[in-house]
Amino acid sequence: MTAKLDVIINVRFKTADEGGRKTALVGNFYSCPLFVDGEGFDCRVFLGDQKIELGEWYRLPVKFLNRDFVVPKLMPGKPITLWEGKDVANGEVLEVLPDA
Repeated sequence: MTAKLDVIINVRFKTADEGGRKTALVGNFYSCPLFVDGEGFDCRVFLGDQKIELGEWYRLPVKFLNRDFVVPKLMPGKPITLWEGKDVANGEVLEVLPDA
């Protein structure tokens, strides 16, 4: 992973029965808007080549398209939502990483 990471989130993808995705996530990253306080910010959630099962909790790193717009709005414990045409995951910020 060469991207400078911005935050670590704890997130749970909704199951299909909960109105979420129909399939698990696989690959190195997942691109989507991350919503905080009703405002969406484009990001990449790094999956680490692990299969992300629906309904399970994961601690995952995130890189924003424009860090300066979103990071000032974030702090540990801040609720977040991941969006894919609908809310597909909910969680919270665990850590805001330094910009250095």
